[in-house]
Amino acid sequence: MTSPVSLPFTRQEHEKRLDAIKKEMHSIGIEVLLDSDPANIFYTTGYDAVSYYTPQTMIISIYRTEPILVIRKQDLLAAKVRTHLSEDSIIGWQDYMVDNEHSHPFELVLSLLNEHSLSRLKVGIDVDAGMTTHFDTSFLIKGLKKPITEVRRLINFVRMIKTDREIDYMKQAARITESSMRAGLDAIAAGVRESDVIANVYHAQIKGTSEYGGDYPANPPVMPTGRRSATPHLTWSDEPLMPNQNLTLELSGARFRYHCPLARTVYIGKTPPKDLSDATKHASEGVQATLRSISPGMALSEVHAVWEKINIKHNLGKTSRLGYSVGCAFPPSWLERTASIRPEDTTVLVPNMTFHLIAGIWKNHWGAEVSETFRVTDRGAETLCDMSQELYIR
Repeated sequence: MTSPVSLPFTRQEHEKRLDAIKKEMHSIGIEVLLDSDPANIFYTTGYDAVSYYTPQTMIISIYRTEPILVIRKQDLLAAKVRTHLSEDSIIGWQDYMVDNEHSHPFELVLSLLNEHSLSRLKVGIDVDAGMTTHFDTSFLIKGLKKPITEVRRLINFVRMIKTDREIDYMKQAARITESSMRAGLDAIAAGVRESDVIANVYHAQIKGTSEYGGDYPANPPVMPTGRRSATPHLTWSDEPLMPNQNLTLELSGARFRYHCPLARTVYIGKTPPKDLSDATKHASEGVQATLRSISPGMALSEVHAVWEKINIKHNLGKTSRLGYSVGCAFPPSWLERTASIRPEDTTVLVPNMTFHLIAGIWKNHWGAEVSETFRVTDRGAETLCDMSQELYIR
């Protein structure tokens, strides 16, 4: 085994995570779990190479002390230097299988299941894992030739409660988020190309701080401008910013794959329209009221109810969810894909859960956003970033 150097987490922390995963596996009656989500693989093993564009998976057995990581053969060294796994637990499939219509890398997975006498056990497959295609999952199910348990995001839910070390990395990501947001805000002015604003953001995201650098974020920055700000997920163009134009900027810094998203609203000009100014102010009011209300033991539906009073009071018209859990992530999204702040979600808040609370108000011709990433503590909610929620005038 190649000795790991400066890995983000200790072997002991990965072992505790694996124990928690096995406990959940036992609770649903499976003995083996196959999971291909790159964030789940990273969480469990530490493997973080940009190899998730090809089939890869992790085999977890409640009877084995380590997962088996199955990746492309040319990435074996990456796993050896980025994980605590023994060499026997890192297996590579041959390169001729890349995009080969007549063979599939998961042939090796089926072979390993038989070799380690795991195929006869109760097998579960995460059929909702990020970066996994329907064909990949179907290949495994057909190849096992036995009933399997379809699992949905088991490890994602284990990831919701962070360790203190994970929180430390999210706080470091928050510092990068702040510097990236400031870099974007400082670049915004009439006549500046949208792409030049985002270039400043990207530079700050990767540069990080004087103490530590940044990782590549799971989401690109989004910056819809003018009428396009009425929809939240547009990126940028090469058009110049215009006088009397509004925009929203949503982004995140990343540190060892941990994220801390943030969104703010900007107006280019002297006097913003009253509806935009009021929406931003009331969104901030709702965010702050919601954050003040949070305490361990609350259900997310109760959290949403606090916001909804402000939403109704000011006729903001927000109908989408108010937020979602975040943490470690890989493209295409920084979401953990578990709990959401909305009326029907009864998930109970526990200390060290982390969420991105985003008050997005999208009307026919404009949009406004105010958001905060927060950590649940024993006493309430701790926001990880420290930036004014004002409507920024440029």
